[in-house]
Amino acid sequence: MSLYLMVNPIYLLWHIIMRDAMKRGQSSLEYLFMIAVALVMVAVVVHHLAGITSSIPGSSGVVISYVDYDPPGDDVEGEYVVIENEGLSDVDLTGWQLRDEANHAYTFPTGFILKAGASVRVHTGEGTDTDTDLYWGRKQAVWNNNGDTAYLYNAEGKLVDKCSWTGDEGGAVTCH
Repeated sequence: MSLYLMVNPIYLLWHIIMRDAMKRGQSSLEYLFMIAVALVMVAVVVHHLAGITSSIPGSSGVVISYVDYDPPGDDVEGEYVVIENEGLSDVDLTGWQLRDEANHAYTFPTGFILKAGASVRVHTGEGTDTDTDLYWGRKQAVWNNNGDTAYLYNAEGKLVDKCSWTGDEGGAVTCH
């Protein structure tokens, strides 16, 4: 169901209620009550829309938002990919994978939760994992400077997002 079809009836209902109320000369308290009812109706629609989008396969809200594929200095230590949760709820990334065109795969650790609105950097090199930075632990660069694609797969192996570049972007690319 489109957003227009869901919001338009609410607008029409609101318009009818308010027009009717003004004709009858209702008090300010009655207007406030009607406004409260309308706000509850809007909240229900927003909640319903959030449920619809989160139930669509591949619409977890988790995306590849940025890739630094050719950083200054050592590529292994400087390369990273930013994964962002643009959704309304936290997502368990246990078993998800980040891959390149050559099929090098980073698997997200067990229990890694990406909170709604948060992001995590997946670094090619070594380091200590935190809530905001994960480390692949590779000794060689992954992302090709002359063009590549970063793929993000969920735990079921379904493609969730991808980001491609040609190498002409200046060393990094914004994907979303």
